Amino acid sequence: MPSTEINHTRGATPSPQCPFVEYERILEKNPILAPTGCTDKFCQAGRLIHSDEPKVGENRPLEVMQNEAVAFLWQLWQDGVYTEDCYLERRTQVLEEIARSAKQTIVWEQESKRVDTTSIWTQSPEELRYGLRLAWRNSRKCIMRSRYQELELCDLRHIHTSVGMATALLEEVTKAFNHGQIKPTVFVFPPKSVDGSGPMFWNKQVLNFAGYELEDGSIMGDPSNVKLTQDIVDLGWTPPRAKTRWDLLPIVAMAENDAPALVEVPDDLRRLIEIQHPDYPSFNELGLRWYQFPALSRLGFDIGGVQYTATPFIGWYMDAEIGVRNLADTFRFNALPEVVKAIGFDIDAYRAKSEYAEVQELEDLPDYEQLRWQSRAQAELNYAVRWSFLQQGVTCVGTLAASADWCQFDDEHAAKKGYRLNSDPYWLSPPQGSIVPVWHRGGAPNYQPKPMICRNRYDPVNSWQRRKGSTDADPVFLIRKGNEWVTKPLTGFLADIPSRKRRKLIESQKKEKPSTVHIYYCSQGTTARTLAERLHRRVKRNARGLQVTFGSLNALDLTQIEASDIILLVASTTGSGAFPANGADFAKAMGHFCESLKTDFSRVRLSVFGVGDSAYPNFNAAAITTYNLFHQLNVLPIAGGLIKADVASETLPLRMFNHWSDAVESALVGGKGELSSDPEESFVSHAEMLRNFGRATVISKTCSGADDGLITLTLDGIECADMAHLRLLPTNSASHVARAITALGISDPQLLMPFSSGALQQCSYGIFFTRFVDLEDRGKLPSWAIESNNNSGHEKESILERLEQFSVSLQPSQLSLELRHKICFGCPLLRPRAFSVASSSRYIGEKKVELLIKPHRRGRFSDIYLSTLQPGGSIEYAIVPASPASFLPAVQRPLVVISTGSGFAPVRSLLQQRIQIAREWGEESSTPHPFHTSPISLFAGFRLVDESIIHAVVDLAESYSLLDLACLVPSNPEKKRVQGYLLDKRDTIRAKLVEQEGYVYVCGSAAMTEGVRANLSEILVGEVKQIMGERYVEEVF
Repeated sequence: MPSTEINHTRGATPSPQCPFVEYERILEKNPILAPTGCTDKFCQAGRLIHSDEPKVGENRPLEVMQNEAVAFLWQLWQDGVYTEDCYLERRTQVLEEIARSAKQTIVWEQESKRVDTTSIWTQSPEELRYGLRLAWRNSRKCIMRSRYQELELCDLRHIHTSVGMATALLEEVTKAFNHGQIKPTVFVFPPKSVDGSGPMFWNKQVLNFAGYELEDGSIMGDPSNVKLTQDIVDLGWTPPRAKTRWDLLPIVAMAENDAPALVEVPDDLRRLIEIQHPDYPSFNELGLRWYQFPALSRLGFDIGGVQYTATPFIGWYMDAEIGVRNLADTFRFNALPEVVKAIGFDIDAYRAKSEYAEVQELEDLPDYEQLRWQSRAQAELNYAVRWSFLQQGVTCVGTLAASADWCQFDDEHAAKKGYRLNSDPYWLSPPQGSIVPVWHRGGAPNYQPKPMICRNRYDPVNSWQRRKGSTDADPVFLIRKGNEWVTKPLTGFLADIPSRKRRKLIESQKKEKPSTVHIYYCSQGTTARTLAERLHRRVKRNARGLQVTFGSLNALDLTQIEASDIILLVASTTGSGAFPANGADFAKAMGHFCESLKTDFSRVRLSVFGVGDSAYPNFNAAAITTYNLFHQLNVLPIAGGLIKADVASETLPLRMFNHWSDAVESALVGGKGELSSDPEESFVSHAEMLRNFGRATVISKTCSGADDGLITLTLDGIECADMAHLRLLPTNSASHVARAITALGISDPQLLMPFSSGALQQCSYGIFFTRFVDLEDRGKLPSWAIESNNNSGHEKESILERLEQFSVSLQPSQLSLELRHKICFGCPLLRPRAFSVASSSRYIGEKKVELLIKPHRRGRFSDIYLSTLQPGGSIEYAIVPASPASFLPAVQRPLVVISTGSGFAPVRSLLQQRIQIAREWGEESSTPHPFHTSPISLFAGFRLVDESIIHAVVDLAESYSLLDLACLVPSNPEKKRVQGYLLDKRDTIRAKLVEQEGYVYVCGSAAMTEGVRANLSEILVGEVKQIMGERYVEEVF
């Protein structure tokens, strides 16, 4: 092809200098490549819709028109449609026609507009048919392109009225449908003229289900068509009196410079396929159905520079389009929850198992159980679609067949042409995943030849609103009487009112604005977000007539809250009581809100569900802080106001959440919204927590009062990962338990307590006072102590001491079963304490862990409990499911580590892990160990009494070249803190974090971590957490 005939640089994004042979072959056979939206620095290949892909409906510069016209004719010659002589002759004719038709107007190029010259030319039916077929073959989103040679042209370019478009389309679509034996056909109406926007159809497809937004905000029908349905209603269409999910929208055609014409779909086309399943009778009661064929009607064809804006395209369905997407997608018909039940899911069967006793629906189950049922339901729904179409004799291709067909077609094309077809994996890979062959192909070249199928530059409804004032014609409704079509003016409500006035009129007719339920969450992991999503689903499903907003806490704008609104928050806590990142901005703005808010919040209702871990300090601090803010604003609490759930008891605290959400729903629908109180509830949760605890044996203990001590344990359960956290339960000593039981007048510690809950019916008084309540607690007085007259002067006494004092003041006959019960329920729960693992099992041996414990005078664990614990004794433990730093042992990037005090424990674990790997590597290989290119820069602050523990592991790590920097800062009179030394090494740190994309791990007190953040932000010239994202890991003790 002579380079003077076709200019590759106009309309073609890649450079001919590309080194890849495949690209050279692509360009050789496809002279015009449209932009894909990708650049050398930004790729859009993974996007559903590329932001700057070509569109029809826009004028192009004259040079582009000429270039694309000649390139298209050249393709006809290369493919044998034209001889060389015919090509040369036709090229001359077309260029002359383009020159004659040229005129000045607004043109588009590279997403910008300017005044320039453009034109148009007329294609012969043979050229048009060939262009349509090439465009189908070039459609990167279609899996059935192997049939492109079968595509038929229905040439309707002679029709220039909306009425003619509507009637012709119905007649020709009926023929192409062919009683279910579908003939793939494109119905081509006139192309866009230089001065117009081109003819259009309002419908996305010829057949569309209506979507009705009901008064309570829910959707009946297809949610994707809510706006289109309202637009057609505004035009004058009257929906059926008895609306259903399966109402077909009428077709709205709009010729260039004409008013819309509306026509109902005739009976022979509107027959729906009932989706049934031969193996599940309950499935057939769901009432699912779908229309018989797809016929996209808002896409256009771009062929040789000519733009066809109205080209409905009928084909056939692939089963997954309906079964896996249209019916199953949550934002469409969301049929899977119904299908799951139809194929045998029974929530009561799960509830019969103790671990699932609190689940209420499928979404409450663990994700793997949800996936099990959803995958089965998806497969059976897909099967039902295919089976139902077969029963009705309507063409529908199976997923496996379509995928195999595509793979063979692509392979044959590559073998013949030397390059693969363009494809978009997002569209081509069926939703079933890797069991379908096309899933594994990958590596498809991302290019877009012309001719092509593309979206329309202009929305047809908006186009009508812009031009209706300058159009003499009025919208009409078509009715068939016998063999004749009769038109009637559309006189529907609001049909002739300008859009701005119409919106005001609609708004004025609406009822009083409903209250809004604001559901927001802040979550470090997934627990708070998961619970918030559950609450969102329940509120939307059950609280009719209320608007619902949902998002992270940072998105909550209190200035937009109305007096009648409801705020529901689910908040977790991170660090030393800090807010997670998706609530940190809200936390920073709290002071501003208190000072600047003018809204009267006295009628605003609020409830906060806190998600915390009682094994850590500052339990539920973020939830408490948030609740206190709203308390200052004088809000009205509902559903208990502030609920403090404990993930130490339940990883996903469904029991308490379900009680809370029931109370929330009651409040929303006009009930009292009170949270029922069960005195046994907290002990049931505690029992659930204890189910996850195992026993460890104490091997050694080196605590000596003032020094941080090492405790070595052997775990009886599963292996503990490096840098993990353990929960340890400081059970009460046997002597203290005996004293408590004696104070209650119980002679036999094996006597069962009178609990009503099944989870507690085997709980004896001995077990209860050993594992359930904290006899050493010196906090607030329990209710039974307050009610007695002997509680003055005992503020510092333990619960055990108060109990003994209380029992002395009573006569034996006064210790009734009811009073004993009240005393037991009034005792504070025994909370586990969390500690970071200070060892690596790879280093010290399997099932062994070391803990670095900082002593605190009268500390419940570090002093009182450990003083009674001797080597050979046992301790109850549980592994925390996830810790922030658990992934760091596997990271092979440069690492900057900063720690103080007992925050050195996880650092010691990491160093031991790397030391052992380096040691084993040296024994087996002469090459450097894996961490030689990713050393650790260590900054550690410590007390002098802990110097030996620090140096023992640091010196060994240095001997294996695991550290490139060890800045060890003991306590000093100058009080220079470890974080201050970061600035002395700013160049080294910046190089590791920026150029080498390293990680940061910080473990220490709140003051220390705050100082580290400030200094690292100074070094990186920006907020360190925002810059580093997941590469910045922080643990606060």
